[in-house]
This record gives sequence, C-alpha cells and structure tokens, in this order.
Amino acid sequence: MASLCRNKSRRQSSLALVDFKIEFYGQAAHASGDPWNGRSASDALELYTTGINYYREHVKQTVRMHYHIQDAGKVVNVVPDYARLWMRVRDTKRSGMMPVYNRVMEMAEGAAIMANVDYKVSLISGIYEEVLVNREGGKIMQSNLELLGPIAYTDEEIAFGKGIQEATGKKQVGMDSSIHPLEETKEHPGGGSTDVGDVSWNVANINLGVTTAPKDTPWHSWAVVACGGMSIGHKGMTYASKAMAMTMADLFENPDLVAKVKAEYKERKGDEVYKSIIPEGPPPLLIIGGINNTLNN
Repeated sequence: MASLCRNKSRRQSSLALVDFKIEFYGQAAHASGDPWNGRSASDALELYTTGINYYREHVKQTVRMHYHIQDAGKVVNVVPDYARLWMRVRDTKRSGMMPVYNRVMEMAEGAAIMANVDYKVSLISGIYEEVLVNREGGKIMQSNLELLGPIAYTDEEIAFGKGIQEATGKKQVGMDSSIHPLEETKEHPGGGSTDVGDVSWNVANINLGVTTAPKDTPWHSWAVVACGGMSIGHKGMTYASKAMAMTMADLFENPDLVAKVKAEYKERKGDEVYKSIIPEGPPPLLIIGGINNTLNN
C-alpha cells in the first residue's frame, strides 16, 4: 500500500535505489594561525558534491541523485577534521542505477585524494529493486476498489483539506475520493522507491494507493503529516485495509486467480535472479580508504 492523493490499483513500477553515507576524515588545525597543518574534511565534501552536480549533465533523464550534508565542521576558525554526507542514487532499473552508483563511489575516492584526507563509505539500506509489476493482480485489486466505491468525507474534513491546500498554494478542491481507472504500465515511471521492490522479485505482489491527503499536496511535507494524524489519514488506512482483505479473500477462494498472478510473475521475472547488495554478516562498510590509510590498519 502507498499513501497518495488518489485511490488506485497500482500497476506502475518504482525506482531502484541505493542508499549510503560518505564520511571524510582530515586533520584539525587553527584556520588562521596554522591552516597548513590541517587537512579539511569539508574541502573533500565540497569537492565531492561539486563532482556530483557536474555529473548530473551526463546521466540519463531517468536517473536521480540527491544528497544531504549532515556535518561539515562545527566552528569557523577550525579546519574541519570530519564531514559527512547522506547520498542516494536512483534509476528506473537496477541495471541503470548501478553504473551511476559505481561512478559516484569513485568520485568519493577522488575527492579524498584531492583534499588529502581519508574517507569511508557505509551502506545504509542496500538496493531497493524496482517493483516487478503484476497486472493480473492489479485487476483483482481494481475490482475491489470499484466495489468499495469512493471514500466519503465530512464537511469538517473537506474544510480541513482545503485549508491544507490554501496553506501550500494549491487549488482548494479538497480530497480526490474517486476510484481512478486501471492504468497501463509505463516503461519508465517516476516517483519514489520502496523495499516492496525487493519483495516483488521474490514473490508476486499486488499494490494499491489510497487517498490520505488533499489533492496535489506536496509529499514528504508537514501537510501530509497533518492529515495522517487525523481522520483523513485514518479513513485512508481503513479503506486500504478493506481493499487488501477483499483481494486476499478473492485469491483464497479462487485458485485460478492465483495461477494467473503466479504465471505473470514467472513470465515477467524470467531468468533474473534476485541478489541483494547487502553482504552477509554484521552491518557492512563497503569502502574504507584514503591517502594516509589510517583506516586501513
């Protein structure tokens, strides 16, 4: 299930994603008194992000690269000896994402070399595969959404939704409670990433999206959180629970439906073998390196 601004059986895939952290380790020094004794971790971070931003021109349109600088020094008069960046790379397919991921990993090493610092890359969540869509399953879910019909909202809930839209600069139309028609699968869908993708390469899955916020509400924002904490979000969860339960009942009672879902899963997966990037054992550190090799000992 996904929270959305509309009710629909989802027959679109997602973006494959790899999620990792890069840390740079330098040498602190007085930024004015003896900066030549310092090695700036912040310099390495800036060189790295500069490389990423120049790289954007030379990747396919389906690629997404985004980062968040978590630490780049504490005070202005000290050469920073530590810097940290949270980085994500995405594409519509794992096969397209991996070359970009490998390239930005090389950039981390290059930035460390230029700044004369050490660096470490830590895997956070491994790879989220793109969702392996199951259209037969989508048909079953769609029939149950149509059976349930639109979500009904009170006047107070509609007013709340319009208030959210007013505050975020959107047209004040309230919630979209309609049941959207079953859509055809796009070759290169947009949107986010989900670990449901990894599941979908191991077992057939059926997905849906349900309205939990007003139409056109900015996602991952306070506006959606506000709706999730009151009856608009609660109604969406209840509605989704009913749709999923009804779909499972259909599958339980009709072996022919199960056979169709399984057959499509096997056909779409083909000879592809799922392999997680996360190695066995304790939480991994993928890369440790640097000019001084202090982390290699």
